[in-house]
Amino acid sequence: MHSIFRIIVVLIYLYIYLIMLPLALLSWFRIRPGTTLARVQVFLYRATEPVLRPVRRIIPPMAGLDISFLVVILLAQFVIIPVLSR
Repeated sequence: MHSIFRIIVVLIYLYIYLIMLPLALLSWFRIRPGTTLARVQVFLYRATEPVLRPVRRIIPPMAGLDISFLVVILLAQFVIIPVLSR
């Protein structure tokens, strides 16, 4: 059972570092539609939206800043992962 929790923790970290953070970085740049980078951005958006949408309903963007990324990452770092790592 302990190994299952370890796998879940690793998957959470992979999701954060390989899906969420690249999308956050790409959101800072203007990307031309139709390019490979645009397709990557659409994939990352579709992969993160089911996680971020509920957080955005609770905490909407403030002054044009979407902090849902930060909330999800902090929640994972300080709540989910420590609970699963026990």
